[in-house]
Amino acid sequence: MKPRLTFIINKRINHRKQIIKEIEEVFIDYPKIILQTEYSFQAMLLTKEHAEDSDIILAVGGDSIFNEVLNGLMSLPDNMQDRIVLGLIPAGIANDFSRSLNLSLDIRLYRNLIENESFETISIGKVKYKTTYNKDAHRYFVNDGEVGIAAQTVRRINKSTFLLTKSMTMTLATMQSFVNFKYPYVRIIADTIHWQGRITSVIFIRGKYFGGGLEIVPEADIFSDKMYLVLIEKLGYQDFIKNIYQFRYKKRVNNPRIHYFETNKLYIEPLEKREVWLQVDGVFLGKAPIEVQLVQKQIKLIVNKSNN
Repeated sequence: MKPRLTFIINKRINHRKQIIKEIEEVFIDYPKIILQTEYSFQAMLLTKEHAEDSDIILAVGGDSIFNEVLNGLMSLPDNMQDRIVLGLIPAGIANDFSRSLNLSLDIRLYRNLIENESFETISIGKVKYKTTYNKDAHRYFVNDGEVGIAAQTVRRINKSTFLLTKSMTMTLATMQSFVNFKYPYVRIIADTIHWQGRITSVIFIRGKYFGGGLEIVPEADIFSDKMYLVLIEKLGYQDFIKNIYQFRYKKRVNNPRIHYFETNKLYIEPLEKREVWLQVDGVFLGKAPIEVQLVQKQIKLIVNKSNN
């Protein structure tokens, strides 16, 4: 018996109609539901509503819609969390998480992976934070999170109409985020660091990739139980761009203001009244103070094992 598939598609992605047509053709003989989001965070609700009738739920879009599907699943009972397989068809801007899973936008690939039960389990993280309305909240993540300049960039991208190419959208949003950027003064406490000062960015990450394909921690393995912390102290725009793109060379950047740590827990606290924004997996959430930790929970994913 073929598994029951649910596709949850971000309505804002490019070539949406063509992707839907390909899904219908490739999975013509599968029981399936194809849904489209109309507003932010709706993918969480759709996941909860259709989980009972799904064996596999595939998010179609970027890292952010997968994060919504993940958090929808994590709100369900344990037996449903353990039964359902999640998948990501990358059609977003950054697509950092899908790179670690060796996935592409080739819809035919997913039929092959599903038929061969190319599934793996990975650990996930959890962040506690404050909403923009100062309410306590939490969120699960699979790949990365950040406080600082990237959170402001994500906030801008989420408001973008995506009329530019993916790389141009990322570059322009980053440039705009630096305009009037006030470097936050924070305290950072983790397993291996106790530090305070002004930051450009603090990144906590499980996979290799961040910011649209930057291999920010080359030794990271999304299938391990490790989490890394990349602390970027105060850097001007030109120095930041010069250093951040060195991550494309697949090695750690040698800069006295960029620090690497391995940690299982993290606490970031603002030391002034200025707000310090937060994003995880490309979703703008709210602000610090934040607490981050790996949780004793694994989810089952569609992965491409051929080159892993």
